[in-house]
Amino acid sequence: MQLTGEPIIPAARPTPRFLADARQVVANPELYADRPLLRRLAWAALMAERRNMVDQDCLAAMPVDRA
Repeated sequence: MQLTGEPIIPAARPTPRFLADARQVVANPELYADRPLLRRLAWAALMAERRNMVDQDCLAAMPVDRA
């Protein structure tokens, strides 16, 4: 069986509430400065929503801001 295009996994699609929460985190980084992993995951979720690729190596190399 040959696969063409991206696999579609309906259960893996984030809910509107999840995306709204991710937008809240990204829009207010000062409120979540003590949770850098949450901020990165929110950013990655929003990038995925736009169907942009997230380079995990680049993401891991980003400096971690501390409050």
